Amino acid sequence: MNCSLLIKQIYNTMTESEKKIAEYLFNNSSEVYKFSASQLATITETSAASVVRFSRKLGFKGFQEFKIALAKDESISNEVVEYDYIDTNDTIKEVMLKISNKNVQSINDTVTLLDEKNIEEAVNIIQNAKNIYIFGVGQSALIGMDLQYKLIRIHKNVMMSLDSHTQISMSANMSEGDVAIGISYSGKTKEVYNSLIKAKEKGAKCVTITKFGNNPIASLGDIKIQVPSVEKDLRVGAISSRIAQLTVIDILFIGVAKDNFSTVDKYLKETRSMVGELKLK
Repeated sequence: MNCSLLIKQIYNTMTESEKKIAEYLFNNSSEVYKFSASQLATITETSAASVVRFSRKLGFKGFQEFKIALAKDESISNEVVEYDYIDTNDTIKEVMLKISNKNVQSINDTVTLLDEKNIEEAVNIIQNAKNIYIFGVGQSALIGMDLQYKLIRIHKNVMMSLDSHTQISMSANMSEGDVAIGISYSGKTKEVYNSLIKAKEKGAKCVTITKFGNNPIASLGDIKIQVPSVEKDLRVGAISSRIAQLTVIDILFIGVAKDNFSTVDKYLKETRSMVGELKLK
């Protein structure tokens, strides 16, 4: 995992002492491997306990494990060019470059942050689910519809509706053996939250897809999949978050499809053939 990216994702949730450590790391990452926790604490005017807490907050057992991960992180010292801001005076060429670069950055950051074990577990429960129910509102609903279409093509029993009231009704009919997939970039969409609460009451497993960090919807996930927090500029943020979520959807779909590819290939060919008959000659 890219340590620099991980630190940026949770920076706003850090204490003042932890932020001092983070800021030192951003500017001096190549030096950190030389220090003990107490030495880094002296340099950053914090405490050894703060350094250890900082490391654990990032998901490491302690400062030593964090240093090892940091040493492996070859890109931490590289400047990442930000493409969030689109100016009204930009030419179409500049818009093309900014959007394409931001999309590439979003995909790379998403893959960096994804937990391989979580993805494997999500693929397994989707693969073995009796029924799959997808919940999302607004843009996240469109992401959910894309996943529904993909899974239907490989013979999975999937339910999704663009109407949030219908989604809530669907959740009331779930049972053990079913899987609920809740998609919400903010992690705070009330309709999705309520649907997942009901799904858990019914004994269904829940997979959540949200932005990185603690949020109400992620707290309900038996499996939590999180994408980078990329919405810094509202004019392009929604584009970046959509690309991040679609990347996760594609990974889950291919993960499910590849496990029984001979059968899946037959389903894909049949659906492609039927759709092909509708095309104009």
